[in-house]
Amino acid sequence: MLIEHAGVSPRIHPSAWVAPNATVAGAVEIGPESRVLFGAVLTADGCPVWVGFQCVVMENAVIRGTPKHPLRIGDRVLAGPSAYLSGCTIDDEAFLATGSAVFDGAHIGYRAEVRVNGTEHLRTVLPDEAVVPIGWVAVGDPAEVLPPDRHDEI
Repeated sequence: MLIEHAGVSPRIHPSAWVAPNATVAGAVEIGPESRVLFGAVLTADGCPVWVGFQCVVMENAVIRGTPKHPLRIGDRVLAGPSAYLSGCTIDDEAFLATGSAVFDGAHIGYRAEVRVNGTEHLRTVLPDEAVVPIGWVAVGDPAEVLPPDRHDEI
C-alpha cells in the first residue's frame, strides 16, 4: 500500500516491486530492481528514506526515517525478515540478517554484516566488511562488538 504522508507520496522506480501488503508511506524512494516483500513497512516519519539499486527488504522488516535522521540504504543491500532499521545509513552490499536492529545515527560500512538478532546501537559506526555476530551488539565510533552478556558496557 502506498500512502501519502505530510503531503509527500512515495516514489517507486518502475523496475522495483512492492508486495501488495507492504506499506510505503511518505518521502520514501525505492530504486531500480529493488524488492519490498510481504508485510514490510517503509515510512518517512520526519526525514526521508532512500533504498538503492537491487536491494531486498524482506518480510516484516521495518525501515524508518526519523524526525532527526534520514535513512539511506545503498545498492545491493539485503534487510532480512523482521529487521528494524531506524534513521541510519547502510553502505552498498551490506547484509542485515533476520531480526537485526540498527538505530538512529548509526552507519554500516560497505559489505558489513549484522547477523541474526545482532544490534547496532545509536550513533555507532561499523567499518567496511565488519561483522556483528549472532545476537551481539555493536557500540561506539569506531564500533566495539560485544556479546549480549556485557550489557553494562553496552
